[in-house]
Amino acid sequence: AMAAAGADAGTFGQAATALVAGGLVGRAIAQRVSVTSLPEMVAALHSLVGVAATATSVAAFMLHPEAGGAHLAAAWAGTAVGAVTATGSLAAYGKLNGWLSSAPLTLPGKNAINVALAGATLGCGGLWLVPAAASGDVSSGVAALSATAAAAGALGFHATACTGGADVPVIVTVLNGYSGVALALEGALLSNDLLMSVGALIASSGGMLTFLMCAAMNR
Repeated sequence: AMAAAGADAGTFGQAATALVAGGLVGRAIAQRVSVTSLPEMVAALHSLVGVAATATSVAAFMLHPEAGGAHLAAAWAGTAVGAVTATGSLAAYGKLNGWLSSAPLTLPGKNAINVALAGATLGCGGLWLVPAAASGDVSSGVAALSATAAAAGALGFHATACTGGADVPVIVTVLNGYSGVALALEGALLSNDLLMSVGALIASSGGMLTFLMCAAMNR
């Protein structure tokens, strides 16, 4: 993708440095994690995928605000799915490591809250796809995408927090599938077939793993 975009040697060097540094940090973290703590580590890493997808989606629009409808739709979907994945994974991590109570969060009208947040996310999508994106105004488009990220992020955190601790491992596999969708959308935005293929593989395997876990746990 960088080569197709005409990146210079300095940009390639920065990317290589970031890859090496990230790999070393990831290896150091993984070596310190016990086998029983792997689910929470996976949840934490999923949140990073969501953050990356959201940031990439917003940046892709800022770089190409004049792009066609498919590109704009992928930017909004990547923002929404990425935000849900990021905050939902953080909530799952908090429940698994004890930072959050394992008991389901029971706010008054919690189902109505989820529906309202989902509606707000879609509403922000309407503002994004119709006036903001269609006008090509970068500031309006970024504002609509930021509102989408805020609403979707609140939905991801609240929906996961409303799940009991015993069901959080299943939620982690759901979020695994979401991270794959986010990655595939990144690939669509960057016109990178490898990202799209890997994202689709992660999404489908996450969905299958969720089904198997639900069947095994009688959920």
